[in-house]
Amino acid sequence: MKPHFLIDEDCPLSLEKLLNSKGYDTIHVKTSGLSGTKDPELFVFAQKEQRIIISRDLGWANIKTYPPNTHCGLIILRFPFEAIATEIRQVLEQFIDRVDMSEIVGATVIVDKNKFRIRKSIT
Repeated sequence: MKPHFLIDEDCPLSLEKLLNSKGYDTIHVKTSGLSGTKDPELFVFAQKEQRIIISRDLGWANIKTYPPNTHCGLIILRFPFEAIATEIRQVLEQFIDRVDMSEIVGATVIVDKNKFRIRKSIT
């Protein structure tokens, strides 16, 4: 089964279109009536819907708050504040095309322009 995604409002809207075009069930916070939802409530929603969160908010990368394998998955996009949507979309597309999707379920993934790191629970 392909993973489902929830894109945080700090990410370009074009990411929703990209992932949906690749056959992934994807919703964006801005287009799904969830704008302004605080992270704890967004987290609960994502878990209930079994969605991997994609965000630029580094708070999601805190493995003490969100330990790997205690959630459906987190993808944190690390880009400078001034990064343009096209650049972010291009890097996410390369990541999605290159990685085995089963590797990211339950993992905390950090994606930046030149590399990505997948953190899974060691237990």
